[in-house]
Amino acid sequence: MILCDAEKLSAKKIFDSFFHEANKKFGQNFLFDEKINRKIVSVAGDLTGKVIAEVGPGPGGLTLEILKHNIKKIYVIEIDKHWSGVWKSLSQRFDGKLEIIEQDALNFDFQSIAPDMIISNLPYNISTQLLFKWLREFDLYESMVLMFQKEVADRLYAIPSTKSYGKLSVLTQWKSRVAKAFDVEPGSFFPAPRIRSTVVKFIPYKKKFTSDDFLFFSNLLASVFMHRRKVVVKTLANFFPHPEELLLNLGYHRNTRAEEITVDDYMKIMASSFRIYLDNQHS
Repeated sequence: MILCDAEKLSAKKIFDSFFHEANKKFGQNFLFDEKINRKIVSVAGDLTGKVIAEVGPGPGGLTLEILKHNIKKIYVIEIDKHWSGVWKSLSQRFDGKLEIIEQDALNFDFQSIAPDMIISNLPYNISTQLLFKWLREFDLYESMVLMFQKEVADRLYAIPSTKSYGKLSVLTQWKSRVAKAFDVEPGSFFPAPRIRSTVVKFIPYKKKFTSDDFLFFSNLLASVFMHRRKVVVKTLANFFPHPEELLLNLGYHRNTRAEEITVDDYMKIMASSFRIYLDNQHS
């Protein structure tokens, strides 16, 4: 089956025309449900004049929905040569607004295309790695609307003293205002995954954080959450002297655990310990 120019494009028609199995290696679960794709794009808000990036378009349900809006351009980053080839063959239909980049998103420099927004149904197998990659430069984006498996999404906006609260929660909430948009049931995908998915919206804070800030904070959080239910003061002692004094000043006690400290207070701990770290580096 070959798509004719008069035929209205849809992800299902593209999939049927250029049949290709979902590749488990790339974590592919294709979203054919047009109502869900419309809902995802509506969460992003006004796309007029925006440059959009999308990772792993596959047969393009989300891509086609984005292209219905008056965007400036959409870049799709696709590692699967089959689907990148399909979109290259269809790209002339979109008046130069669609550009295909055949690369691994984990190794791609997103700032080379300077997107205003990232909107994507992320491949499950790299979703957390991609988020960590983007977190370093979050302040450069206006917003992101991303789909994760629900278990990962729950960690992003988790609150202290809950099982989902951890390093990813603190880093994400440090860099952005993050909120759940809606859940997506397995039946909306092909092949249907065994778990539910969740669409999440991020509004990055426009604060300039250096790569040293991010690396130091990430390492500190990795250490304290490695043993999340153990007393945190012992781990903090590896980063700066007398952490119990700072904890007491923040209203905590010596037996406070990592999972009990708020994002705002972790930011204060990071600021104090980073100053000491820099002083020691320069002494």
